[in-house]
Amino acid sequence: LGLRRLRLVKFAQSITEVFTYGSFMLLGLRVVPSQDWVWPSAKWWVGFAEGGHEVMRADLRCYYIMYVARYLQGGVSVLLEPKRKDFSEMMLHHIVTVVVICISYIYGWNRVGVVVMVLLDPADVPLHLAKVCKYTAEATKGHFWQWVADRLFEVFAVVFFVTRLVLYGYVCWSSHFEATRYFPKGLPEWACVALLYTLLLLQIYWFALIVKVAMQLAAGHGAEDPRSDDESTGEATQEKKDK
Repeated sequence: LGLRRLRLVKFAQSITEVFTYGSFMLLGLRVVPSQDWVWPSAKWWVGFAEGGHEVMRADLRCYYIMYVARYLQGGVSVLLEPKRKDFSEMMLHHIVTVVVICISYIYGWNRVGVVVMVLLDPADVPLHLAKVCKYTAEATKGHFWQWVADRLFEVFAVVFFVTRLVLYGYVCWSSHFEATRYFPKGLPEWACVALLYTLLLLQIYWFALIVKVAMQLAAGHGAEDPRSDDESTGEATQEKKDK
């Protein structure tokens, strides 16, 4: 492609992320909506006090275990990859997500747990596709690929807003208020609620960064991921290592 070494690494990472997030998105959309309790949201909580919510279908249990394994691997990757500007936020996101998954799995909040899981993946697919197109545009000097990257970023912004702010915000409301109608919360349940709100704050923070990029697009500039590390610094460091 004619990319410098660090950019080539980033290109490969984005390709991998497209397949990873895309695969889990499709798996989640196949498994979760097929559950008989998926909607309305009251079904997430009805009967919890009587027990039985910890019982899961084999496909749902498999999805749960694969998802937590992926996030554990993702946390390690964040430590090994070039540091992003939002390194602390990304680590917090991975840690909180793993803890939420584990608590919800152990204490029977798996219904809301898998709903959260299926909402977190879709936005990352167009984001990483946009990155792939952006790196291709840099290598080929083609305006077409930059145009595609900008349109994919717009898709990403819309999907992010719908899934991670609107729908996920509803999940937080349901976990906090709707669930209380059906059973009294103990320490594990309130811990889940607090962690879900922590994830919501992170989504709001990232959406603020997305708005900044949207403003750049409106001003006629190409889309840039504001979470990325300082690439010029990274490339300079890589060149020193190569020498």
